[in-house]
Amino acid sequence: MWLAATAEEHRLDALLGELERMYGPEAARPRHSFLRMWATDPFTRGYTTHWWPGDVLRVGPLHGSHEPPFYVCGSDQWVAGYMEGAVRTGRAAAAAALRSEAWAPV
Repeated sequence: MWLAATAEEHRLDALLGELERMYGPEAARPRHSFLRMWATDPFTRGYTTHWWPGDVLRVGPLHGSHEPPFYVCGSDQWVAGYMEGAVRTGRAAAAAALRSEAWAPV
């Protein structure tokens, strides 16, 4: 929701600043840009991710690495928040949990 809380006239600059932070100066100078507010888009029915750009890549290697294992799945955890990601990450998390020594069938 950080983007929805940002004044409309500053949103693109905020996003370009994040792209520059992650990928360097050229990323902040696109030829064209289109900003779609998923939080208020009627096709997403208000769904929005609360990850900053790059957050999933920063925390991804930590998933399932603590004790006891903690598995995260959902559309936020894969690419750009699409349903395909929820299915793929759900299957991967279930498979990892079933392989874990911490899980014992009753």
